[in-house]
Amino acid sequence: MELIATLAGIVAVAWLLSIPARRFEKRTGKKMGRHAASGMLSVVNELFSPSAANAAVVLAEQKERRVGIPAGEDKDFERNRITIVVQDKS
Repeated sequence: MELIATLAGIVAVAWLLSIPARRFEKRTGKKMGRHAASGMLSVVNELFSPSAANAAVVLAEQKERRVGIPAGEDKDFERNRITIVVQDKS
């Protein structure tokens, strides 16, 4: 019975502490920032799983990379034609 009371207390405290975040989200339509928690978790990730931390760095670099957009005259539509073949169902 004590375990159930303890779990109910933890849930109640978590619910009470989340009220300001829910009110902020309802009022502004934006979620509150979670940057500090992600920073702490990235430190733990780097300590206990360095390969996963390296993969996260590579993914972040790929997200931020710059890709050149070709100009309209650079596209060669004459040599690269799209052909659609429809099979006869009879």
